[in-house]
Amino acid sequence: MIKRASLARSPAFAAAAALLAGLALAAPAVSAQEKKNGLLGPWTATAEVSYVVTGGNTSTSALSLGTSFSRKWANDALLFKTYILKSNATTTTRTAQGTVDDFDILEEKVTRKVSENYVLAGQYDRRVSKKLTGQAGLSWDRNRFAGVENRVIATTGFGFSWVEKARTQVKSSAGMTYTLRQYVGQDSESFAGFRFTFGADQKVLDSSKLTSQLVFDDNLKNAPDWRLDWANSVTASISKSIALKMSLRTLYTHIPALQNLTLLDTLGEPTGLTVPYPLKKLDTFLTTSIVINF
Repeated sequence: MIKRASLARSPAFAAAAALLAGLALAAPAVSAQEKKNGLLGPWTATAEVSYVVTGGNTSTSALSLGTSFSRKWANDALLFKTYILKSNATTTTRTAQGTVDDFDILEEKVTRKVSENYVLAGQYDRRVSKKLTGQAGLSWDRNRFAGVENRVIATTGFGFSWVEKARTQVKSSAGMTYTLRQYVGQDSESFAGFRFTFGADQKVLDSSKLTSQLVFDDNLKNAPDWRLDWANSVTASISKSIALKMSLRTLYTHIPALQNLTLLDTLGEPTGLTVPYPLKKLDTFLTTSIVINF
């Protein structure tokens, strides 16, 4: 039996939260004379909410919630992001008891979680020149259905702005990472790595834009152990504060986590043993959300 610590008690989560707080304290102090605009003053924030429920012959529910908080100074920028995805499905099994002419219907409902993903991340940028920025960041994520119990990644590197116009922005970054990772049912491991990111924003109309963000992570301790996180989205504004967003996120892990499967003998009887079997390499998330700007 695998014992799992709660989110609040997870050492990896606690370390991530502490370091993210350190990033916040490292940011430049806000001048008391700075003009505060908007609901959150000099901070800007967005929330993306999606919730779907089905009923009747099938019963499912899916919730995704993403938030971002950012603050910019003359040469500095601070960003915090969170993401939650949870999906449940209820299976109903019906049987009839009695005779052909007189019977009762018996129902048994079983609700189970079919997907779960949590992300907490922060990044601090310091402008070195007009095009170049120094970066430091920290992230924590959990995706048990992909075999990830806890993963903390600290990053440091440089970013470069290739195009920075009112309607078009193209940026990339490269740097070193240090990862503390624990797969479900396995011991924790740590390793140094390399990260490359590429992002592009293109305004199509005054009220709509296309966004693409790609993150490549490689394990320098084991080069084939690399993964790719690619998100593409289209956003259409309804008003100044509300927009609709459709996004497709693709996660690819070249060496996926292993799942322990129960081993049966040739007659189909349990042996009490388990065998490791790799999970799928590719996960995709298609989401339609309401975006609220603060």
